[in-house]
Amino acid sequence: MAVKGIPSEMKLFIASSTGKHLEVEAKEVYIETDDGDLGVLPGHQPEFYSVGAGFVKFKDKEGNEVTKLLFNGFVQIEPEVVRIGVQEIYEPGDVDVSSLEKEVEELKEKLASLSEEEVETRQHIESEIKARETLIKKAR
Repeated sequence: MAVKGIPSEMKLFIASSTGKHLEVEAKEVYIETDDGDLGVLPGHQPEFYSVGAGFVKFKDKEGNEVTKLLFNGFVQIEPEVVRIGVQEIYEPGDVDVSSLEKEVEELKEKLASLSEEEVETRQHIESEIKARETLIKKAR
């Protein structure tokens, strides 16, 4: 039963830059953000978070639990809507870990070739390495 003024469900939108998307009615959403784990129920206060690599779990309106693995994006929460925009959405178990490990090695080689003066580029590459290493850990 919904409390007067608070919805019993919320919309969950997940979109990736690769064109994958998901739109469902959800009763509850749990998200691993860069700031920690977050539980969202209908009527939640507006907030905004970043996501490096983490799981989103939700219960649809039939009570089915669904899990996706997110990579590199954001979460916007409003009382009746959760919007997640990410670089990629994965089904658990569908991450190509060997390709990611190769990308990490290539990024580390690129990082090693940079001069100390290229601070912004170094920081960006270090951030990309960390995000991919986290995704690899989550995918295993």
